[in-house]
Amino acid sequence: MKDGMPHGYWESCDARQGGVIVDIKENGLCVRSLVDMHIGAELRIRIFFSLGNEFSRFQVLARTIGKDLCCEERWKAYEYELEFIGISEQDRLSIRQTNNIYS
Repeated sequence: MKDGMPHGYWESCDARQGGVIVDIKENGLCVRSLVDMHIGAELRIRIFFSLGNEFSRFQVLARTIGKDLCCEERWKAYEYELEFIGISEQDRLSIRQTNNIYS
């Protein structure tokens, strides 16, 4: 994540999985989650974050392409690299504009 960009939150459409966005790019994102998922899993997710007084949301279809174990002070989490495999042009443009604000 670029310095100063607020953390976001993502969740699957069935709301059984969620996590915190570590980095977001035009073609994918890196998230941290307590949920153990396999590489290749396809997720229809919503990405939420704030821009000052505004609240933004994207919906994408993503695939897990990388996974690392992250041990925090009192719990363990997984860090996933996700690539977008389905995203509207409007949402792609919104991600690009958001990244420009914080670059």
